[in-house]
Amino acid sequence: MAKIQNISEIHPTLGFTEFDVLEKYRKSFNESELGRLHSVFPFEDMAKEIGLSEQRLGRRNIFSPSAKVALMVLKSYTGFSDRQLVEHLNGNIHYQMFCGIMIDPSFPITNYKIVSAIRNEIAARLDIESLQEILATHWKPYLENLHVCMTDATCYESHMRFSYGHETSLGKH
Repeated sequence: MAKIQNISEIHPTLGFTEFDVLEKYRKSFNESELGRLHSVFPFEDMAKEIGLSEQRLGRRNIFSPSAKVALMVLKSYTGFSDRQLVEHLNGNIHYQMFCGIMIDPSFPITNYKIVSAIRNEIAARLDIESLQEILATHWKPYLENLHVCMTDATCYESHMRFSYGHETSLGKH
């Protein structure tokens, strides 16, 4: 048995008891905040646009192209370091479902540098404008007031500061 498998690969090989438990996990995942977050991202379209593909030669990748994108979203969502993300991924079935993988508890991922390698692979190919187009197209049915453009001002740098030396405007000298 492979150490790590895509969930779609193990579905037909499970016995009834294990399948029932997996279905319960799937249901709880879909009803969770993490499952709802997963449902709003077109991971396969994003991976295709980035140019990620299944490796044909050499050792099989642990993460599929869409799982790599999902892993980066999960990292941003959790705020974990690379090491923490791998530790949590090994032990949290919802995190594994988010990425579309199942990790055999007997053979956890031990190389936390894989997160950095995936981040670098995506960064080398990333085109923000094309990804924005994919997300905008995917999210458009859920958006209202498309004619309104709003920006969160908390992301802008400001140069406001208090100055002690300029009290003359208040009548003090």
